[in-house]
Amino acid sequence: MLEVLRGRGFTEVLAVVTRYFGGVKLGAGGLVRAYGGAVSAALDAAGAVELAWWTRLSVRVDYGSAGSLEGLLRLREDVRLWGVSFGSEVVFDLACADAELLVGWLAGQTAGAAVVEPAGRSRVEL
Repeated sequence: MLEVLRGRGFTEVLAVVTRYFGGVKLGAGGLVRAYGGAVSAALDAAGAVELAWWTRLSVRVDYGSAGSLEGLLRLREDVRLWGVSFGSEVVFDLACADAELLVGWLAGQTAGAAVVEPAGRSRVEL
C-alpha cells in the first residue's frame, strides 16, 4: 500500500484497506496485490489535490472601493478570499501566493487607501 502511494508521488496521505475474510486465503503475494490494487483504485477514483502554504492578509478598505475590489479579488487565481466583514470599514480576509505583489496591486486599485496587515499563513488547494 505504501509503495503505491510512493510510486504515485503522494505525501501526507493515509490509506486504509479493510478486507473481510471470506474463507479464501490469498497468501502473501495475493494480499499485496489485493491491498495495492484497492489503494490504486481509490487513488484513481479520488484524484489528487496539490496544497501550498500561502500568506494570509487582512485588508481594510472603505465602502466606496469595497464592491469593485471584491469582484477583482475573486477573479485572481493567486488569491483565495476566505471572508468579508462589514463594520465601519470593509475587511477582506484572504490568502495570496505572493504578498508583496498583491500589496502593490491593492495600492494601485485603491489609490493607496487599502490597509494591509499580515494574518499568518493558510494551506490552500491549488
